[in-house]
Amino acid sequence: MGVPKFYRWISERYPCLSEVVKEHQIPEFDNFYLDMNGIIHQCSHPNDEDVHFRISEEKIFADIFHYLEVLFRIIKPRKVFFMAVDGVAPRAKMNQQRGRRFRLSAKEAEEKIKKALDKGEVLPTEARFDSNCITPGTEFMVRLQEQLKYFVHNKLSNDKLWENVKVYLSGHETPGEGEHKIMEFIRSENTKPNHDPNTRHCLYGLDADLIMLGLTSHEPNFALLREEVRFGGKKSQKRITAPEETTFHLLHLSLMREYIDYEFSELKNKMGSDYDLEQVIDDWILMGFLVGNDFIPHLPNLHINHDALPLLYKTYMSVLPSLGGKTRLVSCVFPQFLVLFDREHFNEVFVDLKWFESKVGNKYLNEAAGLAAEKEAAKKVTGEEKAAAAADDEEEEDDIFETEFRQYKRTYYMSKIGVDVVSDEFLANQAKCYVEGIQWILHYYYHGVQSWSWYYPYHYAPYLSDIRNVSGLKLTFEHGQPFMPFQQLLAVLPAASMELLPECYRHLMTSESSAIIEYYPLDFKTDLNGKQQEWEAVVLIPFIDERCLLAAMEACNRKLTKEEKARNCHTECAVYSYDREMDFAYASPLPQLFPDIVHCHVRTAHIPMDAWQVSLDHVSKPVDRSALYFCGFPTLQHIKHKFYKKKGGVVVFQQSSRGENMLLDILPNQEGETTCDDVAAQVLGKSVFVNWPHLEEARIIAVSDGETKFYLEEPPGVQRVYDRPSTPPPAKVTCLSDKEQKDWIKDVQGITEYYLKRKGIVINETEVVLYGQLLTGRKYVPKANGVVELEKQWAKQVLPFAYQAVVKDIKAFCSSLACFKSLDELFPPTTTVFMVGNPYYGAMGEVQDSQDVIKDGRIRVVFSVPHEPQLEPLIQNQHKYSVKYSPGYVLASRLGITGYLVSRFSGSIFIGRGSKKNPCGEQRANVGLNLKFNKKNEEVPGYTKRTEKEWLYSAAVEELLAEYLDRFSEVFNNVARNSHDDVFYEDDIWPGEDQNGAEKVAEITSWLKSHPVSSISRASCDLQVLDAAIVERIEEAVEKTKVKKSTKKVRVTVKPHLLFRPLEQQQGVVPDPDAEYRLFDRVINIRESFTVPLGLRGTIIGIKGAEREAEVLYEVLFDEEFAGGLNIRCTSSRCYRLPPCALINLSHGARVDHTGHKLTAIVKPQPATGGNFSSYRQLAGLNHSPRSPFIPTQVGGWNAHSRFMYKLFPSKFLLCILLLMIITFLPPAAKINVPHGDAPVLPSPAPAASANALLGSKVSELACICGALGMAPPDFSFMRNRQVTLLCQVKLSNGLMVHGPQCQSEHDAKEKAAFFALQRLNSLGSGFPLPPPLYTGVGQIRPPHMGAVFNQQGGVLLPPQGYGPAPLWGMTVPPQHHQNQPFYGPPGTFPGAARPQPATTLPIGSHNQFIPLQVTHKPFFHKDLLGSVRLVLPLQLSIT
Repeated sequence: MGVPKFYRWISERYPCLSEVVKEHQIPEFDNFYLDMNGIIHQCSHPNDEDVHFRISEEKIFADIFHYLEVLFRIIKPRKVFFMAVDGVAPRAKMNQQRGRRFRLSAKEAEEKIKKALDKGEVLPTEARFDSNCITPGTEFMVRLQEQLKYFVHNKLSNDKLWENVKVYLSGHETPGEGEHKIMEFIRSENTKPNHDPNTRHCLYGLDADLIMLGLTSHEPNFALLREEVRFGGKKSQKRITAPEETTFHLLHLSLMREYIDYEFSELKNKMGSDYDLEQVIDDWILMGFLVGNDFIPHLPNLHINHDALPLLYKTYMSVLPSLGGKTRLVSCVFPQFLVLFDREHFNEVFVDLKWFESKVGNKYLNEAAGLAAEKEAAKKVTGEEKAAAAADDEEEEDDIFETEFRQYKRTYYMSKIGVDVVSDEFLANQAKCYVEGIQWILHYYYHGVQSWSWYYPYHYAPYLSDIRNVSGLKLTFEHGQPFMPFQQLLAVLPAASMELLPECYRHLMTSESSAIIEYYPLDFKTDLNGKQQEWEAVVLIPFIDERCLLAAMEACNRKLTKEEKARNCHTECAVYSYDREMDFAYASPLPQLFPDIVHCHVRTAHIPMDAWQVSLDHVSKPVDRSALYFCGFPTLQHIKHKFYKKKGGVVVFQQSSRGENMLLDILPNQEGETTCDDVAAQVLGKSVFVNWPHLEEARIIAVSDGETKFYLEEPPGVQRVYDRPSTPPPAKVTCLSDKEQKDWIKDVQGITEYYLKRKGIVINETEVVLYGQLLTGRKYVPKANGVVELEKQWAKQVLPFAYQAVVKDIKAFCSSLACFKSLDELFPPTTTVFMVGNPYYGAMGEVQDSQDVIKDGRIRVVFSVPHEPQLEPLIQNQHKYSVKYSPGYVLASRLGITGYLVSRFSGSIFIGRGSKKNPCGEQRANVGLNLKFNKKNEEVPGYTKRTEKEWLYSAAVEELLAEYLDRFSEVFNNVARNSHDDVFYEDDIWPGEDQNGAEKVAEITSWLKSHPVSSISRASCDLQVLDAAIVERIEEAVEKTKVKKSTKKVRVTVKPHLLFRPLEQQQGVVPDPDAEYRLFDRVINIRESFTVPLGLRGTIIGIKGAEREAEVLYEVLFDEEFAGGLNIRCTSSRCYRLPPCALINLSHGARVDHTGHKLTAIVKPQPATGGNFSSYRQLAGLNHSPRSPFIPTQVGGWNAHSRFMYKLFPSKFLLCILLLMIITFLPPAAKINVPHGDAPVLPSPAPAASANALLGSKVSELACICGALGMAPPDFSFMRNRQVTLLCQVKLSNGLMVHGPQCQSEHDAKEKAAFFALQRLNSLGSGFPLPPPLYTGVGQIRPPHMGAVFNQQGGVLLPPQGYGPAPLWGMTVPPQHHQNQPFYGPPGTFPGAARPQPATTLPIGSHNQFIPLQVTHKPFFHKDLLGSVRLVLPLQLSIT
């Protein structure tokens, strides 16, 4: 559990401590440790607020396996994977476990169930999962242990990623808490002579005690991992199951050590050489224990949210120098701090206390007890003591404050602990027990369990000022033995969970004659004791007496069965490793869910329970890590700065922090003025580290000082690092225009605000801004003579960085070095590869023996080419299956109600108790349909859809509202009469004396919960999705294809640059950066050892946008079910969300594979010339990948839209074609109306080419469809922003208005807007008009972004997420560049991105190109360009 609120407090005080990372940003680790109990709880009862939730044990085990796989493949440990399940805990921990289990099971669960039943909810008949079974010794934990053993054997035997890792499994039978068993292992490893001091550790979990545990190791490279923490949200929110969607927090203890050094810098100045950071860290850990821990109660009035820790730090720094540098905190802080803190706090409440006592009228809270205490104390004193006491009393009478202070504390002990006499002996015993607790905790965290039987015997802690004379205490502990599992179960479980015990023990919890029945109260109290949250309350139940417990169990022990006795034991930790020589069968403990392991290659060893004990005198050697930077482990050392504490309002957790922040102030450059040309000479074209202190490598492509800009002039697609003197960067220089200078200033402002508000870093004046591309991964690239090199891959996005926050010339250590040096090593036989060229684009294959062709730079591969499902008819007829949406006024007219009621009831409607004039309490029930969420920008697919101006509703909403109106029309009437109210009341809706409003509300909520819509998940309005009906048709098409089972085997020799091999070093690299993704696209998974099986094919049914390309997620419906699959609008668990680096787009390959068109071509190999590429823009807008070995060839033909429109409206369509042919030869002024300027006039092509280009234009298609539907031509208008990018708006005569994405040219913007308009017409239909909304409020809804998956504008890019809603950042195109030409390389490949411009020279990596010499069109006959070569295995095809 740790220290409540500590994680948030420390993350806000030290803003750079924790960083939010995605999967591809997590650094390399050697050892990975899991505190398993957190995972078990998340997978078994993820939502305790939902009393309807039920889960099977099989589902729990499957989810745990999936979760473990997710974490392992994200971290990818190199050496050790340690899974630690909580075993029997020390007695000191059991008191906290006991209180938590009583509160959660016996009290909170019953209250939630009662509340649900009072509302009329119908609960499932199945028994709910009792989380108390996650305790050592239960049947559930025994079965879980067997499943975990199977999981380890299965992964080691079948997953190559696990083969080189030692797996430790410390189960529930091994005594000790999971995290402390992990620390025992780390301490033991540190004592070994061959221990690597630079070992990189990662511990999953971010409880405060894990922060302290990690610091006790004094390891320099230690990080803590857990899912992103969001404060202020609802408890009912479930965690995301797909790992690619999960955002992680990585807390770096390396930075924590440096921040602690800064926190106590005052000591360093005072103590000089006596200052020891390692000892200060030890004392810092102890100060954290004083504000809360799992073993002793928190001290009175010492709360984190009341600035207790800063006060402790201040006192520590004032006291320690006077002790000569001896950092013994127990003896230095307690004696001199105790009275100070308590008096300061009492002084704040003194006035209120005086008022209260004057009202009560007695001297003591318990008058009789107070007088008895005085008499008892008077009997024990001698004459001299009486005289001294009399003198003290006189002094106290003179000092009213002191008298009241003592009385205040006396009242605390009498009311909280229940003593009648607060004597010196009582206070001395309180002090001794508390100091014993501190000593026990320190020993437990640094060396292990000092005593298994010791525990703190009170529910409350003493006042600091009463902990006196402790330096002379002699503390002794009896080590003892840990409880047996059944003994702990009886010690911590409430009677409500007695089913978890063996039957022979259960009567001890319930029988009135039981000797220990008093320890299992059915009703008990809790005390917040100054806290705010119920989970922080003290649970007032009696402590278990160990002797009574064991004596009561003794008579029952002999009744245990053989199986129960086997559960009640302690066992050793097991270590598993892969051994190829081992080969045996391993039976699955759950064969109906998990298969047997036919060939198990696992060697098992057991470690004695005391093997990891470390002697108390062992001292770890300090490590100097200043000379080497480990990638992913940040440090504050690389940039000179000063630090200070100030309330800076840094935003770490969704809102500004209220306390002090440790701010870092970057010092100005001491080497003189920073000039743009000097900086450009140093960094342009080179790689540097940006985003200090969480350094990321980036390639700098431009440098600007606001007046002048140096930039790289590279061909499109080239991303080189010019780090050798022999290859200077192709630099150019230009002067910025006035507008560009203003944009530069805004960039600087954005960077400055981000650093200050998120990181707490003051970067001061920015003279030079660098523009760079972040490192995305590494990829093996074939070179001459069969050599391969692991080259860095850079993002296409360009981001700005302040020069003073950039680190260069550092030695960085990264273990992802090249494992392969040659083609032989990279592509050995039986290796799995994927084709990223045509033909067979995306096909999975197996490498064959290539010794005879590898000298020619080729690899022999046998590809499997399965038969693909035919989705074209479904794509053309998707309007038949798509959900049709209508505006609210259409539903309102059909239902006979106002549009306001449709809008209101589709959202939230709150009904309170009582009446508007006389409300009763704060309880409110939501009786709305909850189908739209404006603030969260979320909709419910199949029911609601958000457009630019309004919400649209499906027929299902109409049916639901009709039923609602029929059942509860009085609710509609009341809402209509009180349209301005936010809350409506029961007595106003049902005013009759014979009407029970509470029953009616319960009836409504029960009806809503029983409706299927209550279980449908909502989605972001920005998510492009296919409706469930279409997804069902895709499933049917896939199943029909499976029946054919026609998979071809083709053997070819391929140039290696056209092959992609799934490798760990290449994870994060997009296989084909030129691929564009669309709905209905067929894809194949190319990531190994992930949830989705390697090579599984699927169809894109959704696209989830993001700011960065690497964070885009595609919803894929795969052709087969698999373990861990998700149900996303489909009938089985076969869906998943994947990033671009996990997929190859098969449909993209078909789009650029022009052999698939219905034509024949007579071709022969011939060197390509630049002239052949000049006609690229005339080839119907084909997106041709430079990886393809063919030049695109196409004859004018009808596309899908044209054929579809011809079938619907043949006569009108022909008229449209005629009209378009006329328009083609009209001057620009006579063309489609463009209010803000016409598209740029291109050189007039040949008539045939013009016709082809015209038919391939989305603008032309939209005009055709509008004409065929009897509508006016579309109206296009443009909007510009400060980055010189365009946004096109198209308005149709039926009222539909669509915005396109941001583009660099009017032509591209116009084409994209027309494409979006076609999509909208297809999804909404064109049969109904779209007038303005009839009711207010809807027009103000923020329109969702309908453009690219993430905002993309060529070289104009978004800042990191923390920069807030500032205008888009980026770089403007230099004056000498054509507006249509990309400036910083080709744009992204995500939906909505502009296509790359055609190369004017031979594409890089291409060798021989096939040039079409003669083309003939055969409309009704199709033949591949390659003839029968693709169908016959013995023949070989040479692909370049």
